[in-house]
Amino acid sequence: MKSKLLVIFIILIFNFPGFAWSNHAGLTYIILKNYWKTSPPSNVKAESFANFLNKEKEGLKAVLNDADEYGSQLLPHCPKPDPSLVFHPEGIKKKEDLVPAFFRALRVFPHHKPSLYIQSVLSPPQKNPSKELSNITTLKNQGKMVNEKFVSLTEGASVSPLDIVATAVDEPDYDLDFYLFTDNDSEFGKIYGFGTQPFGDPRFEYSSQAPFHMGFYHESSITLTVASFLKKTYPEYRIYQFTKLAEYAFKTGHPYWGYRFSGWALHYIQDLTQPYHSSVLPRVGFGKRMGVQILSMLGFDSPKSNMVEYVVNRHTLIEEYQYYLIRDILLNQKENHPVYTALSSAPGKSLDVWKDFTYIRDVVSKEAYTTAEDADLEIEHLDIIKYESLYPVEHPLNGIIAKLLSNTSYHTRVYAKTFFKP
Repeated sequence: MKSKLLVIFIILIFNFPGFAWSNHAGLTYIILKNYWKTSPPSNVKAESFANFLNKEKEGLKAVLNDADEYGSQLLPHCPKPDPSLVFHPEGIKKKEDLVPAFFRALRVFPHHKPSLYIQSVLSPPQKNPSKELSNITTLKNQGKMVNEKFVSLTEGASVSPLDIVATAVDEPDYDLDFYLFTDNDSEFGKIYGFGTQPFGDPRFEYSSQAPFHMGFYHESSITLTVASFLKKTYPEYRIYQFTKLAEYAFKTGHPYWGYRFSGWALHYIQDLTQPYHSSVLPRVGFGKRMGVQILSMLGFDSPKSNMVEYVVNRHTLIEEYQYYLIRDILLNQKENHPVYTALSSAPGKSLDVWKDFTYIRDVVSKEAYTTAEDADLEIEHLDIIKYESLYPVEHPLNGIIAKLLSNTSYHTRVYAKTFFKP
């Protein structure tokens, strides 16, 4: 009985969409601009995805096979793909047809549009949605993307690695992980092998990607035993896939795709630095979860509704606030703001700490999990229900966001130091 009650309670939390950091592009721009301040990498030439695949199609088969082997060994719920999905470029005549075949082999949304473009993070909010949106995403609800300026690139155009990574780091939220489960009403979800969606609402776009952008590795054993579906997450698989593709692209002379794949991998790492993506219910112990669920069954719904609402509100608040704050800092060059300082300052600890991919779970996610309770308590004390406007620089919410994003900055720098090797 207690098991069912806990499962019901936790499922309620995931009926609401959660987007982690909602301005990956802006915060990554600040981090890497300062990381590369004294020695920025040279511009590279934009290259279409079809051309990259056509030139490297034979070698990429081994990269995909290695990633699937890694995923199946690390994650019991991530079996190797069905043989029908394996990348067989030798049977494909048109290079344009390589793209959807490759995406199916990656087990991402096969209709993703890998267009050549950059996101201009220094541009003011757009009055009208960018014309490039239709070439970038299949999203029905484009949300804050309508505020952003996107600029198309031509094949061979000179582009800075800073612009490439800052643009690519938002891309996984544009549809890469949509509808990948058997109950998502997609033909590819039925053959990808991920089973039914473990949490989140399978009917909605953003919610369908949740298990790929969250990792609850450090919850209590009783929570993970009772709500075993929380174990079925995939960010480590995505980080490994895209990192190995980036390494291959750099090694074979395709720096544009080396940086772009790296940006994709960084998205998931940054997601795991967000406390609510590494901790389900900060400060809500097992007994309290059970108590409010039992009261609800007895007809007293307010305690449970309030608890769910409080958690969701705090999660949503920091995402919304962070988006508009980063935009304001960039647009108005507020380099003295504590959040800018947190993102731009080099940490006082070594960047040579990535030994292997266990770093994601054992360091990145664990750090977010351990900071979740303090952050959640601090936000609750502010008694702010939802984002309405930006606060003066001395407001404590800015300090909370700065503290959290300093961790994001550090792990982004660790990744850059380890893998940005054109």
